[in-house]
Amino acid sequence: MADTLHLQDITIECRLGVYDWERATPQTAWVDLELAVDAAAAAAADDVEATVDYAALVQSIRRLAQGRPYRLLETLAEEIASLVLGEAGTPWVRVRVKKRALPGVGYAAVELERTAARRRAGRRPARGRRRSVASER
Repeated sequence: MADTLHLQDITIECRLGVYDWERATPQTAWVDLELAVDAAAAAAADDVEATVDYAALVQSIRRLAQGRPYRLLETLAEEIASLVLGEAGTPWVRVRVKKRALPGVGYAAVELERTAARRRAGRRPARGRRRSVASER
């Protein structure tokens, strides 16, 4: 399956941060997703039932993010990846979670890739497999 669905800058409200004051009130964060899809099958049917209902997926991600406080971007990203693999039925997902973090830094982000096979095997993420990104805007 070589087709990819991209969802960029999904806005979420969540309690996210290492410090208590960061989790005291909801803050805005952003999620970027890439997931494997079979675009040819969906295009042939021209039917949303033959592809990922990304409106429903976005709502699920927002509910997840609002459901509890998170200390780490990594934890939220892992839970989003697991949700996408389960709900979208995709064999592969890339998740990036971004938030404003420090003065003079556009955002801090964590990006990870997960597969359905890894999820089924119940494996924990390998150390060093995540990539943290900071970008000046």
